[in-house]
Amino acid sequence: MSTKSTRMKTFARSVSQRAFGQHLARVTACLILLSLISGCQLVDMAKFSYVNAQSKHEWTNTIQSTQVPFKLINNHIIVPVSINDSEQLNFVLDSGAGATVITESHRSRVLDLKKGNEISISGAGAGFESVANIVEDLKISVGSVNLLGQSVINIPLSAMPFFNELEEAYFDGIIGYDFFRRFIVEINYDTMTVIFSEKDQHEIEIYEASKNWQQLPLEISGSMPYLNASVGLDTKSSIAVKLLVDTGSTGSFSLIPDTHPGLKEPDKYYTRTAQGLTGDIDSHVSSFSFLGLGQFQLEEVIGSYSMSGEESENDNHGLLGNQAMNRFNLIFDYQNNRLFLQPNHRFGIPISPDKSGLRIMPHARGGIVKGIADGTAAASLNLNVGDIVTRFDGEAVTEQTISQLQRRLASTQNTVRLCWLKNDTEHCEGLELSSRF
Repeated sequence: MSTKSTRMKTFARSVSQRAFGQHLARVTACLILLSLISGCQLVDMAKFSYVNAQSKHEWTNTIQSTQVPFKLINNHIIVPVSINDSEQLNFVLDSGAGATVITESHRSRVLDLKKGNEISISGAGAGFESVANIVEDLKISVGSVNLLGQSVINIPLSAMPFFNELEEAYFDGIIGYDFFRRFIVEINYDTMTVIFSEKDQHEIEIYEASKNWQQLPLEISGSMPYLNASVGLDTKSSIAVKLLVDTGSTGSFSLIPDTHPGLKEPDKYYTRTAQGLTGDIDSHVSSFSFLGLGQFQLEEVIGSYSMSGEESENDNHGLLGNQAMNRFNLIFDYQNNRLFLQPNHRFGIPISPDKSGLRIMPHARGGIVKGIADGTAAASLNLNVGDIVTRFDGEAVTEQTISQLQRRLASTQNTVRLCWLKNDTEHCEGLELSSRF
């Protein structure tokens, strides 16, 4: 069985909305696709799921709680993780990931991983198929807690079409359901920390009753969390929607057409094309009057409609991404099927549409241009896909400032001055911003 390949279908989403880990988020759910899996291969994947479900964890302290710092890079929550007592690695904390993933990077290459069975993964979009491997019996450590005997998915660089070189790989893997199902997970943007703990019911009720926290019910289905929200389609109409709660998604929210009678294609939108796991993914970006989460509303927000054949899972209407959720401090309590929200210092930051036509992702030397929309001001610059943007308005582009650059390209400024490297030669020019609607 070790040489056989298991075919699993995952519905890939836009990398501008979905981290690489979300393309693998349905790993365990894919076990239901029995028609695609031979008997021997089904045993392999059932073992993968069973081993993680039965695995143990241990604390290296007595308080059964650990707090770790995180970095926000490209709207991803990056936490420090160790594999088998390795040096620190950078993993995305992703509530939409049903399996732990290790991606190929400079840092993860030094791990002595014993690769097992192959997994062939296909998804939405036109392109090549991706092949990964199962790796068994790992210790995954975050702060003072160790998950023991874990099975993970290991993805080589060749299977990541949106990472063309190691200098683009700004994270080393993804952790998700294996942590969320075990612990109370608190993500605090005011302190830039994540707390994993085994707090009792009384302690969670203290949060519920204090400091403007609001409790929302969570539906946990197939390792995925869902909540009910409301979306203002315009100033006169709104609809109630069920959204996948996805901290690994870098967009604000995405809706799936034809899943709700009130979801109509907007009159004004621009098309965003991005790379998914197996090819290009299209979405229509539009303006919404509000996004409502319980008693809280984000006003005049940008969201998108998925246009690449994405299918609804568990009768949801789309997903809620981290660009919206990072306006709140969050407490995930899977054991009691609930989520706590508290507006943080980012709550008033607008979620605005891009005015540049550029799609830029982190790179070791700055920000790499991954796409240029036709008919935009960026298309008239001497700028090409693959060029490295090094400065904007005199500020260096780094992993920490890439989100600031993206906000600047959606701001009310008339012009943003960009400097970039083309064949190791620097060019600088002003980019005029204008509405794409």
